Amino acid sequence: MKERNRATGAAAFQSYYSGIYGERWPALAAALQGPSDSVEFDAGGGRPYRLDSGSILAAESLVLPGEGEILDACAAPGGKSLVLASRMGPSLRLVANELSSDRRRRLGEALDASLAPAVRQRVAVAGEDAGAMCRRNAGRFGAVLLDAPCSSERHVLADAAALAEWSPARPRQLAMRQWALLSSAFLMLKSGGCLVYSTCALDPAENDGVAARLAAKYGGSLRFDPPRPGRGEPTAYGLLVAPDRDAGAGPMYVCRVFKA
Repeated sequence: MKERNRATGAAAFQSYYSGIYGERWPALAAALQGPSDSVEFDAGGGRPYRLDSGSILAAESLVLPGEGEILDACAAPGGKSLVLASRMGPSLRLVANELSSDRRRRLGEALDASLAPAVRQRVAVAGEDAGAMCRRNAGRFGAVLLDAPCSSERHVLADAAALAEWSPARPRQLAMRQWALLSSAFLMLKSGGCLVYSTCALDPAENDGVAARLAAKYGGSLRFDPPRPGRGEPTAYGLLVAPDRDAGAGPMYVCRVFKA
């Protein structure tokens, strides 16, 4: 087992996910390397933005308050922020946060190009570490979307360099970062507010595994309410849209929580 955990590269990647998905893995791997179910999303203000239909599902799963502020905690490249902004009523404001300065610049460009001016002025771009952001923003937001950095197996398979460097340590390290982000996001949520945790990962350790930690720590203060869109596979805490069973869409894991 130790030797397997130290292995890297394409063979290690295939072995790892075959161990999770068994006989399903060859078809799932093939679907990951096929076309995605991407669509052009019109946010109502200019240039349509192309994104995976699973990403639209994640952003549309967030239940928005009628007024106040909402947060897209890891907002770049901007597609989910556009979906959220297009759904906002006139008394709602969005904070689109992205730590990376380069990704934050591209996020701003996407917002400028695709939102009507009246909506764009109600979207602020921030550059904080979402994992530490709760220290100054506890209970601030009426809804939070956390689309966390993840394994993104579709992109790994499409990038020879990333595949060559892959190891089983990667999802473990990402799950640790995801937990820091999710716990911070929950602390920033107002009582009664909605939090959506999403990833584009297939590894359950990054999906239900992280949600289970939230349940263990804050179980008396939250309620899980998985979206019921008529697509995706139910999991213990949410649902998973996977390309082999959802016409190329995803991967996209969606977990929805309401804070007591």
